[in-house]
Amino acid sequence: MNQIRMNQDLMKIKQQELGFLNHFQQRNYELIDLGLVESFQWKDLSQDDLHLMERRHKWERNGTLFALRSDWTNAIVRYRKKYQLHADKIAYVGSVYTVDSERKQLGVEIFSANVKEQFKVLEDMICFLQQELHTTLSVGVISHNMLLKKLLNKDEHEDELVQQYIRDRNYDALGSRLGKDHLLVRLMKEAPADQGDYLKKHFPELADQLKEIEQWQDQLDSLGVEYVYSDLLAVPVQSYYKGIFIHVYEKNAVNPIGSGGQYTSSSKAFGMAITI
Repeated sequence: MNQIRMNQDLMKIKQQELGFLNHFQQRNYELIDLGLVESFQWKDLSQDDLHLMERRHKWERNGTLFALRSDWTNAIVRYRKKYQLHADKIAYVGSVYTVDSERKQLGVEIFSANVKEQFKVLEDMICFLQQELHTTLSVGVISHNMLLKKLLNKDEHEDELVQQYIRDRNYDALGSRLGKDHLLVRLMKEAPADQGDYLKKHFPELADQLKEIEQWQDQLDSLGVEYVYSDLLAVPVQSYYKGIFIHVYEKNAVNPIGSGGQYTSSSKAFGMAITI
């Protein structure tokens, strides 16, 4: 009986993967598959590479660094640059590994600074979740990578304790570290729904970023996500996000079923992945 159940679960996962690739092939995405093992030269690693390398399975041989794939976006950006791949829209399926986890990801990337085209990729992904996986998306959370960089000076932003206190929403500890009158500490006292108005009043130079957040909120609203809000204190999961980043959740779920955001490749880009 257990073997039958295992077989059924395996077939279900494979059918979801195939359904995902079919869904996006029909929408003119180029399908891509990459090797699990990546090779690097230490001198060529970017700051994002070094940041990700801390949590990767890696080894060194004959002066070359090898690592298991831990992130699809970085792998695709490197592959696209190395082989001069000109596809603007890419879909992929495959596992990623960190030192403490293995996850199967189904994701998409668009290499375009056109926000309307990025909206369409978001729509395609939400459509797959709703129509193919029959997922009810209960919550959407949006933030912008530039907000914390504007609200903190360079030393504060690079302070690991400050980042940890923000993630933990530890108001007392953050106030002790930065001072109770620090704008970010005062912002933490505000409810997420009121943070945008608070920043518009006290930090008008953030108007462009706040407007972008509102545009992406409207887009998620129009796609049928039940409750969408901005969390201006959210810390992005990946360091390479340079603009909007998004999490979408099923009802009563603690972890997001889908995550993504804007980042910089040769030009502004957007990617989103779901985990099964």
